[in-house]
Amino acid sequence: MTEISTIVLLDPLRPHVFPLEALSLLSGPIRIDDGVPVSVREALPKPAAGAAVIVMMGDDAAVSAQAAAGVRIIRAAPVQGDRLVEAASIMDRLWSRGGWEATQTHESLSVYLVEETYEVLDAIRSGDEIDLREELGDLLLQVLFHSRIAQSHNVFELDDVATALIEKLIHRSPHLTSSGVVDIAEQERAWDELKAAEKARASAMDGIATSQPPILLAAKVRARAEKAGVSEVIDEEELERLVAQCRQADAALAGALHILIGAIRAREADSSR
Repeated sequence: MTEISTIVLLDPLRPHVFPLEALSLLSGPIRIDDGVPVSVREALPKPAAGAAVIVMMGDDAAVSAQAAAGVRIIRAAPVQGDRLVEAASIMDRLWSRGGWEATQTHESLSVYLVEETYEVLDAIRSGDEIDLREELGDLLLQVLFHSRIAQSHNVFELDDVATALIEKLIHRSPHLTSSGVVDIAEQERAWDELKAAEKARASAMDGIATSQPPILLAAKVRARAEKAGVSEVIDEEELERLVAQCRQADAALAGALHILIGAIRAREADSSR
């Protein structure tokens, strides 16, 4: 058997995309691994005993061993976002299996969405970038999950979510097409103006997320009222009093819960001895 000199690795997500660096190999004899899809095999030259082998990406350890032995490795260029495509595919497979995932609704998942968001905030505050990466993955799962639920109802799917975001970013970011240095103040002004034009809201209070914690809601209402020039409607003294009460109650509850968490951990430690 001819000794292998080159291995061409095709991306399983895009097996029909052939690396430019490997095009010259197609003029000579090549071997094609059985794992390469039939449609790709048929598009390539007829296999023959050659020193170049075309395979699908897979066993990194085996490829590394070949590279260490002097074999030239040519990989299909990765495309940013490929792993997102794979994650969406796995979500679809989980849903199609008809297990726990397929029984969920937007409402049943809402508690997880809130919890995962706060876990992302905890990771940010801790300064642990590795933990943040994991928590962002959990938050991404919620996006995939809710998109898959909507798809099952023929309302929208993940691509529609991405399309809506792309259109929003392009429309509200005119600096994307500029060549000069971005003026941040101008960027923020343009974003706010274009957002206001899009929404065409009848009230400054429209679009406020009323599900957020009261203290955050109070800050948002204040900010919106001030920007709209109607802040005189707010009884600042009464609002400050209520916000202070809310903060005090939150602090008391948080303190009690931290003590409880410590007691539970101590009990668990005693039990494991």
